[in-house]
Amino acid sequence: MSGRDSVLRRMNAGVSRRALLKATPVAVGGIVLGVPTFAAAAAPACGGVHPYADGVVPMSDGNIRYRGRWQQQASGSVYGYFESGLEFGFTGTSLAVALESTCRLLYSVDGGEFQRNIDASGTLTLASGLDYGLHTAVIYSDYQQSFPKIEYLQIDHGAGVARRPEKPTMEVIGDSISVGWIGSGLVNSLGSSYSFKTPELLGFSHDTIAFGGIAMAPGSGSPDSTGMLNRYTKLSEYVPGESNVPTWGTSQYVPDYVVINLGTNDPSTGTAAPNFKPAYLSFLENLRSYYPDAVIFALSPFNTAHRGEISDTVSTRNAAGDSNVTFIDTTGWIDVATETTDGTHPTIAAHEKIAADLAAVIRDYLAARH
Repeated sequence: MSGRDSVLRRMNAGVSRRALLKATPVAVGGIVLGVPTFAAAAAPACGGVHPYADGVVPMSDGNIRYRGRWQQQASGSVYGYFESGLEFGFTGTSLAVALESTCRLLYSVDGGEFQRNIDASGTLTLASGLDYGLHTAVIYSDYQQSFPKIEYLQIDHGAGVARRPEKPTMEVIGDSISVGWIGSGLVNSLGSSYSFKTPELLGFSHDTIAFGGIAMAPGSGSPDSTGMLNRYTKLSEYVPGESNVPTWGTSQYVPDYVVINLGTNDPSTGTAAPNFKPAYLSFLENLRSYYPDAVIFALSPFNTAHRGEISDTVSTRNAAGDSNVTFIDTTGWIDVATETTDGTHPTIAAHEKIAADLAAVIRDYLAARH
């Protein structure tokens, strides 16, 4: 067996039956569980690797798995929204990404430590001088409103792109804590957040739908006061002066697991306080209609806001027959007085603790269910 064939065999090993079933695309436009239905998607060549004589890889290549919210443009570029990612395998010794405009990116090659570029532009080199063979790459939006606009990937002439093995997918839905806001002048990055660290610990592919200041219920939160109940079905996160934000078709990307961490920005007192519980219930009902088979974890906020209401709402869904939604009580996971930067936002070290606790709870849940 050649070295190249050996690498390809390893890339195709270890895929679970459940993951293979989840990899089946649905007949809709846009992107489905890692299988883009972009126009003119490239067909893999022998061995699952699609070679390119000039090393220019179009973003429609079927071996690129998209995680979260991406939209192909008429030019062939893909635009990313919220905290979305993509992953793929490639051969050769180098990798670069061509960007239409400046954005913030997180990326990792061959499972190495994630690198962060908050001023990525032009043709950005992600790796060079690699050993010849099959490599892996993962690229994410680094933060809210990063809006990556990727024209193409650049690899060695004659090298190719391969599909990575399918893994379970997780989507985390939240606010500034989930997007990675730590504090003014600190490392505010998706990579700092439990929302990124938890699925990485679990070995899951993932994306995050989060925005700073957002509440669950419409009418609360700032600067986006639409509430996640309404924002979730929009393609993009909030931008000042927005109008006619395109609708996102939830069938275009279907996660296996959903984690919700909302309520911190919903008032607990005053005239708007009663809006939270019915909004949360509607959101759980909506998610179930979007993702009939997904396991949903509803977290209490780390400051315990709306803890009882979230627990009660999950119980209501359980009583209605939805056994795949679970309440996770995070009380005591961190000391809000000493492990936050401002009484609300966890430190980076606290995010690591949260990720370890959440990953442990999910592992226990999966072990009990399977």
